[in-house]
Amino acid sequence: MLDQILSKIRLEGDHALGHHQNVELSSAFQAIVSLPHQRAVGYEALIRGRAPDGSAVAPPRLFESAKSLQDLVYLDRLCRALHLQNFKLADSRGNWLFLNIAPEVIVHGWRFGFFFAELLDLMDIRPERVVIEIMESPLLEERQLNRSVDFYRELGCLIAIDDFGAGHSNFQRIWRIKPHIVKLDQSIVRHAVNNPVARRMLPNIVATLHEAGSLVLIEGVETHEEAMIAMHANIDLVQGYYFGTPRMGMQDAEEVRPVVAELFGQYALDIAKRSGRSRYPHHIQAMLVAKQALQTGAEDLESLDCIRQLLALPGADRCYLLGSDGVQIGGSVLADHRYGTASGRFAPLAAGNRASWLRRPYLLRALQGSEDVHLTRPYLSVATGRLCVTLSVAYPFGGSPRILCYDLDHETLEAAPIDDAMVIESAAAL
Repeated sequence: MLDQILSKIRLEGDHALGHHQNVELSSAFQAIVSLPHQRAVGYEALIRGRAPDGSAVAPPRLFESAKSLQDLVYLDRLCRALHLQNFKLADSRGNWLFLNIAPEVIVHGWRFGFFFAELLDLMDIRPERVVIEIMESPLLEERQLNRSVDFYRELGCLIAIDDFGAGHSNFQRIWRIKPHIVKLDQSIVRHAVNNPVARRMLPNIVATLHEAGSLVLIEGVETHEEAMIAMHANIDLVQGYYFGTPRMGMQDAEEVRPVVAELFGQYALDIAKRSGRSRYPHHIQAMLVAKQALQTGAEDLESLDCIRQLLALPGADRCYLLGSDGVQIGGSVLADHRYGTASGRFAPLAAGNRASWLRRPYLLRALQGSEDVHLTRPYLSVATGRLCVTLSVAYPFGGSPRILCYDLDHETLEAAPIDDAMVIESAAAL
């Protein structure tokens, strides 16, 4: 089959063209950019078709023309051979080539003989420069998928799961086949733009995939806002019109450097603005004052002016003390104007006596870090049924540290950012 396929490819200048039935085939390449390296490190090959009258033939229509499984395997292999030829002609300087394989070919291609290893050898392209993209599909039974993945992995190629987060995505598949790269579907970044919950969850999804041993790529990045979401989620690789459109020739690897440099500049500003010390300076300063008072041996939070001052600040919900074992000491002191109560929804969790919060980030950070004030990411408060953040600070008390905790209503603070006038007004009310 290899000779038959290669006979359908011809050179025109510095580009190779293929022919299938009456359709002329060409390759387009879209840059895949490493954010840390601030340059293109790979290119996804995309097939382009043109009818005799000059009109474009979209890839779905092209592949729908296959009348049998044998036709589909032949067309898929022709596209891959064309892409490899153009990749070789482009002199991509050691970067990756990302190749899609039709799910049916992954399942059944082996029945028509082995092809890819011979093609790579003929093109003199090292397998480790090729990333095989496997699209999530109900066709991919685990045994068949594992057989195909093992073949490409043993050949030396990298494995990528494509369109993860859409359709038939499956974390169990990630654990099982251990892809080198996971490509997040573009719908994920779209949801993150419009949905604050999706935006907060994305960094955790990325962290989980990192812990599974995969690099994470997000597709379809088209706007500055979407690019910044990728930055804040610790995405490794990005792809989309914001960084470059598909083209016959390959985009210069360094072309995106100014674009990514601007993103890093904006990211640095965002981090400075979002840090607890710059975002809640008055709350943090009041926490340090309260810590000094508690170090004198005071334990009755309700009687302390410094605690009342904390609870008068915007967004305040409650203050409480924890021992180094995570168990609360005494009751919580509540703000006069709280922003929510959980009613009966979390009633089984309402009684906190003898509960240990040793695993909570606000406790661990306070115990493991310095005596500075620490700030958590937003999480669900079972006391209010709303998102909250907790500020915590450790201080010496006898032979064991204690931790002052201060809950703020995240939803209120997000809706109405803190300014100095609000703080002055709150303090004057004391």
